[in-house]
Amino acid sequence: MANDGEPSSTHGILLGIVEGHRARLIGALARWCGDVQLAEDGFSEAVEAALTAWPSNPPTKPEAWLATVARNRIRDTLRSAAHRRSTTLPDHMGAALEADLTPSRDDTLALLFACAHPALDRSVHAPLILQVALGVGTADVATAFALPVATLSKRLVRAKQKLRVNRASFEIPEQIEGDRIGAVLDAIYAAYSVDWLRIAPADATELVIEEAIHASQLLLRECPENHEVRGLASLLLFLHSRSSARVANEILIPLDEQERTEWDHHLIRRANRILRDGLHYPRSGNPGPYELQAAIQSAHATSTSSETPWPIIAQLYDALIAETPSMGAQVARAVAIARSTNSAAGLAILDALPQRYPAVDAFQAFHAARGALLHDAGEIGAAAVALRRAHDLSTDLPSRNYLSAMLSTLRRTSTEGDPPP
Repeated sequence: MANDGEPSSTHGILLGIVEGHRARLIGALARWCGDVQLAEDGFSEAVEAALTAWPSNPPTKPEAWLATVARNRIRDTLRSAAHRRSTTLPDHMGAALEADLTPSRDDTLALLFACAHPALDRSVHAPLILQVALGVGTADVATAFALPVATLSKRLVRAKQKLRVNRASFEIPEQIEGDRIGAVLDAIYAAYSVDWLRIAPADATELVIEEAIHASQLLLRECPENHEVRGLASLLLFLHSRSSARVANEILIPLDEQERTEWDHHLIRRANRILRDGLHYPRSGNPGPYELQAAIQSAHATSTSSETPWPIIAQLYDALIAETPSMGAQVARAVAIARSTNSAAGLAILDALPQRYPAVDAFQAFHAARGALLHDAGEIGAAAVALRRAHDLSTDLPSRNYLSAMLSTLRRTSTEGDPPP
């Protein structure tokens, strides 16, 4: 670190640590003291102290400085009379007062496993990872999961209290149970794809995406033989490889209309290699949902738009639905069947979904897919109605702009009967 004493330089270094190493440092502190809330508070106080101290006296080892200050603040809290009156000091915390903090590894993964501990309700795993590991504000997490802020705050507090009584939760288990790996995978995927990202500032979105990808790669390093871990690690790389081609001039560009030269083919090769290397490990059952989704993305990524293997993709969606029959997979399967056969076949599948999934009427992707297939079938008026419904349900600007453009095109090309709404 350059000791130039410039406020802008020290502020940038501090910001880089907070954004890039928050999870690792909080994980190390939590492993040391056995308390997520204390670790968060200690880290926050250390950052505040750095804002004051660093401009005039920048440290040569900024991460170590933050860890030391955070540890000292935690020790002060544990030793305080007020804390002793309100909380019984467990034996492991007493020992922590004299122990050294030696983060000799990346504790991000340990923190993720703690946030997905089996003692916690599964519904709190992803929100806890977003708030604790990625630093997303509680109000933003509540927005993402359509919960009142007060309700989510109480759930997070209760979850941290449960973790406090089980210090072993801050270590990566030697034999990791399949359910616990699944919970971590689900939470990482939620952190990558949660609706919160659609309304977050661009820099915050990029940070969460990068941390989710980093976490998936750490998990792959820890569990290379797990096919679902490989599936998620490759899936996120496939999705991220198209990030620069997904939106132009604030308008969404559908996958089959994207400029493929703008895709990151290095990430695509890495993702395919992760899937291919998994063939060397024994398999005890059928492919899981993340591996199947990765295979679908691989089929898209390694073909041209005019040669997309739609029949294979439709078969992969059949397998995915057998594992996890979600509305999203059902809609995507209908589109794949329409592309491999005809629009009428896809529409028949979509039109049958409301009986099985009453909530599909509020699912934006259902109406967008139905509108596109109706347009392909020449049913312009019905297509406009479906696309208008999809537009009204869209929560992000690029999607709304794309659907607005489609509706405008329908109005211009409509030559018979009443114009589309």
